[in-house]
Amino acid sequence: MFPLLCDLRRRLLATDFRPPPLHRLSTLTSTRASNTPVAVLWDLAASRPPSKLSLYDSAVRLHLAASSFGRLRLSVAFLHPSHRLPALDPSADAKHLCRVCGRCFRARDALLRHFDTIHTREHAKRLERIESSRGDRRLRLAASLSLKLSKYAKAARELTAGVNPGSPADELHRAGVNAELSRCPSASLRERAQEVLDEGSVRCLMLVSVQEALSPLLRFAREKGVRSVVVGGESGLARWADVGFTWSQVIAGKARTAAPSLSGKWRDRDVLKRLEWRYEEDDEEEDVVFEEDGDLAGSEELAGSTNRKPWWKLEPDGEDSFIGG
Repeated sequence: MFPLLCDLRRRLLATDFRPPPLHRLSTLTSTRASNTPVAVLWDLAASRPPSKLSLYDSAVRLHLAASSFGRLRLSVAFLHPSHRLPALDPSADAKHLCRVCGRCFRARDALLRHFDTIHTREHAKRLERIESSRGDRRLRLAASLSLKLSKYAKAARELTAGVNPGSPADELHRAGVNAELSRCPSASLRERAQEVLDEGSVRCLMLVSVQEALSPLLRFAREKGVRSVVVGGESGLARWADVGFTWSQVIAGKARTAAPSLSGKWRDRDVLKRLEWRYEEDDEEEDVVFEEDGDLAGSEELAGSTNRKPWWKLEPDGEDSFIGG
């Protein structure tokens, strides 16, 4: 028996029973919290971004703010077929950013010159190094330079698109937004939002509009338990939403910074609402009926007699009248 116990102890010590670390639990809770489906509906005719940024940059920053509230499930922009891109504001504050190294330039020509003289040559040298390599070394070199190659390709695509800008639909598609042409963008937005709320596929609705006619839609979303976020300025529509942001706050990143704390407050409020005790008065308990054999008829007769005359005017019975005499 003793060798068997020693063998069993040795096996138990060999097996490593370690609890999961705390940081994994925190990451699980954070990912669970960030899985809230979010829908972004944008009325481009009613709420236009600032003219200092291109439509592509504004849509990207709007997506960053929306993804801070949860998982982006739907993003649709409604615009009129005759909508055109506004001209960028050529003010002194407007800066052109190099997407490869991060340098800022006052003029677009300086950015193009910088990109052509430095980054284009570096990209050509990287391609030559990959083509001159063979075997496993080529695979390892291509894997190590893949991030820089994709970064250069994306920056070059943005610069070429900026030279010959297309329609607003092309800019929105490039930013990952589905563009839908409509003669009445506000009505189309209202219909799509109603469909999304009826389906129940999202838990957070972001409306980019300033139309106060959408306030009944926000009230309906609150009844459904869907959180609402309004972007587009200090309008009356933001009063009916859970939170509202201006375009300047979205572009500056303030909306993205405030989103996690707001989501935590909303989750805590939902938990407290589920734990809240409410008194519900039952009407059935109020209707108490006494059903006894002999007392029911007598009580009805007594109630009828008392309803006819006061007690001091009742006529005494024959037998009881001679007791006091």
